[in-house]
Amino acid sequence: MPRLAKSKAVITLGSVGYATLGDYINRVAFSADGTGLAACSASGQVSIWQVPRLQPIGDLRGHDRSALTLAWHPSRSELATGGQDGVVRLWGLDASAERAVLPVGEQGSWVEHLAWSPDGRFLAASAGKSLKIWGVDAASRPQLVADVPAHKTTVSALSWMPNGGGVISSCYGGAWLWKVGTDKPVRLFPYDGALLSLVVSPSGEYLASGNLDGSVHLFRTDSEQNWHMSGYPMKVTSVRFDHNGLNLFTASGPALVAWNMKKFEGTGGRLFKGHLGWIQEIACHPNLSLVATVGEDGLLCIWEPQTTKPILSQEVNKWGGLSSVAWSLRGTWLATGTNDGVVSLFSVEGVGGRS
Repeated sequence: MPRLAKSKAVITLGSVGYATLGDYINRVAFSADGTGLAACSASGQVSIWQVPRLQPIGDLRGHDRSALTLAWHPSRSELATGGQDGVVRLWGLDASAERAVLPVGEQGSWVEHLAWSPDGRFLAASAGKSLKIWGVDAASRPQLVADVPAHKTTVSALSWMPNGGGVISSCYGGAWLWKVGTDKPVRLFPYDGALLSLVVSPSGEYLASGNLDGSVHLFRTDSEQNWHMSGYPMKVTSVRFDHNGLNLFTASGPALVAWNMKKFEGTGGRLFKGHLGWIQEIACHPNLSLVATVGEDGLLCIWEPQTTKPILSQEVNKWGGLSSVAWSLRGTWLATGTNDGVVSLFSVEGVGGRS
């Protein structure tokens, strides 16, 4: 009996609406419960909308220069933002009242990376060569619990280990694992070059870095074993594991390359073709093996690991590029940000249930 061909996923996007911030969108992100959407821009503006109607909740006023990054608390409606003013601003449970201003680095340094621990007890932030960690609960002022010694160069990425295993920071020369309450790294992951992006697999078994020299390096966190994958056309600016850690997606210029981790041997990377301009961000679906990418070509693409052409490719910005992308809690909403300051919300039909 002939074998039936596998049916391709059919995904469509429905435009819910858009909002204008007026300058480059550095980051978009959904709240933990999927009902809030936040964006930060190069003008310093941080805005929040209610999902699914994209109804404005308000602007968070505090950053007088570019707001570079933001991160929602993993279980409550609390938002951390950072930018060129060198501080982290923490916004209260209704995400409208500023509850704390936390200085991170030396004067003139920028807060470029924020990361909550998986359990939400700690917030890590970097500015320049500095890394600080605060203990944060809903009822009291954040307490500084770790002031990490200065890195060799500017911190390029942060990623928490699962299950309270500490936070990993990267810069030129490798990555370091830090645990709360210590001022010395627990583990060094050495690399002779500059790490630009960093991600830990969902199981905590692997650490992957995207590098300036056009390569990806993979470390085992429980041994000294590591692999080097070179030959990328340009520097590797983004690395992401999918929801179950079976695929590692990496972006270099317009190229998306995936590595199958089930039988990983450091060979057999698959090239995905669809973008004509630099890929700006990769976002993985929270519970399916789907990834979304946005690029300077103005395209939003959705991919499956087994198909090297996008299952959806949609032009979102005809007059410029896309800068950021995020999935909602259950993966049935997508948000994008553009180079010229527009945030768009889409419903995603054909996957999961409404978040």
